[in-house]
Amino acid sequence: MKLRVLLGSLIIVACAQSLISTATREQLGALAREAVKVLEYSPKPDYPLEARAAHFTGSGVFIVIVHPNTGRVAQVRIDRSTGHPILDQAAVRAFSQWRFKPGGLKHLAEIAPWQHDPIAKTIQKGDVPIKIPCNFTLRRT
Repeated sequence: MKLRVLLGSLIIVACAQSLISTATREQLGALAREAVKVLEYSPKPDYPLEARAAHFTGSGVFIVIVHPNTGRVAQVRIDRSTGHPILDQAAVRAFSQWRFKPGGLKHLAEIAPWQHDPIAKTIQKGDVPIKIPCNFTLRRT
């Protein structure tokens, strides 16, 4: 059995569905491309042995909140669970280690479409929330 952890392309989107409609797909894609340019370290989540043994699979979405001045992840939140806490924890551990070029996301904090989103009220001013999909799948070899 071969394991796969798939990370969707880095997606910078509003953290509420209502704001997704205000930003076009092209705008969101442009923001994602800008974020990827300054991504320096991005380990993939490990697929825990216990989860593989139990044949746990799932897809989730995680919100990574980045301090743009330092490029360090301040917090990782679960927007949509994979359905298994062990998989969620593996994703949170990996995303917590991500690093961006210091100052590289600063301009995104100013132009991003989520500025008026409810999540903006729960993070420090200037921090950048990034929404990242993560899929844990097993396939037979």
